[in-house]
Amino acid sequence: MNMTEKTAENETDPINQEVSRMADGAPTRLISSPFDIKIETLDRMLNFEIADDPIYSGLEIQGFDDDEHGRGMLVFLQRRDSEKTDVYYEAGLKLNPKLYAVGGGLGVWKECRFDKVQLDISEISGVYAEAIFRDIDGRLIQVHVEDSTPLKGRMAHNFLAPVGAAISKPQSLLLVNMTDFDLMRRAGPEPEILIDGKSASPGSLPAETCLGRRLIKIAKDLCIVTMNPIDTGERVKMMSEETIQTEAEGINTITKALEGHKASLCFDPPFPNVSTLFGNEVSGKWRIEIDDLPSVVSGHWSIAPTNEGSDVKVKMEVNTGWRPKGLPLLMKFVTTIVPVFRNWPETYQWVATVHHGDLTMHAQWERTTSDRGESYQAMSGTKKRGKEMNPKK
Repeated sequence: MNMTEKTAENETDPINQEVSRMADGAPTRLISSPFDIKIETLDRMLNFEIADDPIYSGLEIQGFDDDEHGRGMLVFLQRRDSEKTDVYYEAGLKLNPKLYAVGGGLGVWKECRFDKVQLDISEISGVYAEAIFRDIDGRLIQVHVEDSTPLKGRMAHNFLAPVGAAISKPQSLLLVNMTDFDLMRRAGPEPEILIDGKSASPGSLPAETCLGRRLIKIAKDLCIVTMNPIDTGERVKMMSEETIQTEAEGINTITKALEGHKASLCFDPPFPNVSTLFGNEVSGKWRIEIDDLPSVVSGHWSIAPTNEGSDVKVKMEVNTGWRPKGLPLLMKFVTTIVPVFRNWPETYQWVATVHHGDLTMHAQWERTTSDRGESYQAMSGTKKRGKEMNPKK
């Protein structure tokens, strides 16, 4: 039997854990896994909540500068009533809309010709951000934020953004590690935020004047990791041995790398081979590593037979959230008084059913509590305050 015939035979067998294929003249093993992680990068970001506008509750400016996405700018606005995210992006960018389904999900997704859009974050000259454009309903959005304080030596390292805290119907476990992060200083001019000609205010920190900072977040060199993005009805993933490290017992590590960043999903003990899942009950621990962080979040996995043993239920719980180390005093203060920064991952769990015959999988992420970051909204003064926040008809 030649290699081509062997490959075709193995590919028709859904239980076969290892498949050989010809790649550049050499066989490549493909390994079945119900798990997956994806990695993306973002060059720079500025974000703030909006305290007093009836339409929008938050705004973020993003700058891309890489081969995968292209080079250009994006602005998203979060709506106060539906909590959906409206995204406006420059032509030429190659983006994944699923990454922006935060809060109540994705709203507007629109290519935009900005009158002006700029975001500079420099160790020497500080921060300059400006955006002028019209939203889907024709409202003029104008933002100008500036702080000339040099950033060199003052930014925190490896700060996990609490993006997932506000997601009502998660499609993955979304982990955004900000390699360099800071809050803007109050040394610069007052931020200018105009929505449809009306002035709006950013969210604020308790004792903001004494702290000398604004609740305007800036970050550079972001690594975005999505764990187990939902792909219901598809077969379990087939990954090359360059991505998966295995032992005799099963999968030890799944690793993805991009633009100098790396993320790994690690199992202890190894997760069993797909062909041995059915009819057995097994459990263990897992953790996510990002770059040089040994455990960003972690938890337990379990396998149990279902449907009279013909299928198997796979469950992943997040038991330990983010435990930051080495943060500057201010960041330590903020993440302590607002526990959602550290604990939000613990409200996530993933449940999947793998079908024996064809290895198709039905999976979903669930939130185990109703908390959607209300403590952070209360601290920043951006929590919806009833009728007075509703836009006039």
